[in-house]
Amino acid sequence: MERGERVITAEITPPKGAGVKKLLQHATLLKPHVDAINITDCQRALVKMSSLAACKVLLDNGVEPVYQLTCRDRNSIALQSDLMGAGALGIPNLLCLTGDPVKVGDQPNAKSVFEIESTQLLKLVGSLQKGRDQSGAKMNAPTKFFVGAVVNPVLTNESSQLKRMEKKIEAGARFFQTQACYSVATFREFLKEAVPFRANVLAGILILHSLEIAQYLKANIPGVAMPDDVLSRLSAVGREAGIELAVETMLGVADLCQGFHLMTVREEEIIPEVLERYHARAR
Repeated sequence: MERGERVITAEITPPKGAGVKKLLQHATLLKPHVDAINITDCQRALVKMSSLAACKVLLDNGVEPVYQLTCRDRNSIALQSDLMGAGALGIPNLLCLTGDPVKVGDQPNAKSVFEIESTQLLKLVGSLQKGRDQSGAKMNAPTKFFVGAVVNPVLTNESSQLKRMEKKIEAGARFFQTQACYSVATFREFLKEAVPFRANVLAGILILHSLEIAQYLKANIPGVAMPDDVLSRLSAVGREAGIELAVETMLGVADLCQGFHLMTVREEEIIPEVLERYHARAR
């Protein structure tokens, strides 16, 4: 990405438990098709294996990970501790997020932390990258992450997202992964507005494999806009329509981004098919 090359990343949800067999199966499946693999951090406030531990498993098996870290479950002490640990383990990439609210997950009575949010987390990371903790105390070695953040192109007030994007760049974000957008026109408009920031942006592609998944996302996931025409396409041909929609979106915004970040809902095996179709038609 720093050399101006196009980048493809994908996302894996870590397992619920201590076993890593399925995690490695998914990583092995995706490795030939992507440059790095994100490991989510208890996404949607669902209890899963530590993102840090899962990243280390990938690293030990020759896969470059992107360590996702949220502010929901940790105070600033715990965040700094985990970041120092990730640096010691050689985790190369970091994605800073605020995190989904506890109430949407499987432990709704758990206590949220949110001492800081994602932009403040980026600033905290910036201090660690310079060899100082949040209080200014000197560290024995700095962290060396390639640091990223997220942005949502579909929120109603686009200007506020662009302002947040600008603040995140000022706080140290060197790349962005976007949330999914199912309108190519809306996606393109947002990416055009982001061009002056000269940021490395990976367009987020959440692949829909069924009408039921699309309906669930529309009803339950904040920040996801699901147009009626997308639902109509999925109701007609389901999985095939979801694959085609993903490829069409990628082709439609490729000139305005530096690559793509592909996501699914527990259907990682569909990602290589989407990428193969995209590459075949992008030539």
